[in-house]
Amino acid sequence: MNTMARRSAVGLSLICALVFCALAAQSASAAEGKNTTAFECVKGGGAKDFSDAHCDNNVGEGKGEYGHVVLPLNEKTSLKISNEKTKNETKEAASTVLKGTLFGIKSEIVCKTVSGTGSLTNEEPTSKVHRVKGTVEAKFSSCTAVKPALGCKVSEPITVSSNVEGVEGLGTGKNEMGLEFKPTGEHFASVTLTGCIIAGTFNTDGTAIATGTPSNTAKWSGATSVFTAAMTKETLKLAGSAAEVESTTTVTKASNGNPIALTTVT
Repeated sequence: MNTMARRSAVGLSLICALVFCALAAQSASAAEGKNTTAFECVKGGGAKDFSDAHCDNNVGEGKGEYGHVVLPLNEKTSLKISNEKTKNETKEAASTVLKGTLFGIKSEIVCKTVSGTGSLTNEEPTSKVHRVKGTVEAKFSSCTAVKPALGCKVSEPITVSSNVEGVEGLGTGKNEMGLEFKPTGEHFASVTLTGCIIAGTFNTDGTAIATGTPSNTAKWSGATSVFTAAMTKETLKLAGSAAEVESTTTVTKASNGNPIALTTVT
């Protein structure tokens, strides 16, 4: 697959953030992916056109140390999910932050750790049709209820199971791609707070689409994904009320630790 054929890539790492982001009902304007392929970022692999291990920084064919290598067709690739090394030039872990309103009271939950497993498969049901599908289970822990700060405790881990697949036709130019998350059960997850005035269990529902870095219209992109409040505040729902989330995550190949990214191919 020619490197120059790629456009509008998205980091698969967005899978990790879905426990809170998966509520955003952005799927209505998306089309099922027909040109989406999953790659791993390999040192010395592919066109060697990236300078970093996450394949975020494209420096030109043959000028980098890393490259995209396509995952095998019709073969499940096991994944490892983490938020490690996703902040400050991949040196620190980025926390997931959920903000919303419960019973009229502003709430904010911060989870420092994201971990999980899953699998992903490249499919080609017909000639020149490329699809990516998979499943993921993510767990969020080391969580703190920052608001309200009157004794609220978060039950851990917050667990979410989801089916995922590539989607296309996003954005005003209809030229962006993403990864859509759909719950395997009735809800994506449940957040339980104890010991405070808003104690209770609050469901997260809906579907979500997330896009990758360095931008959702970049011709080349890597395996880092960033969820922003601006991206989710219009459609995110927690217990039926508007909410917003910030999170940065990565997904790696379980067998060797190589980061994985999605790319739209033309």
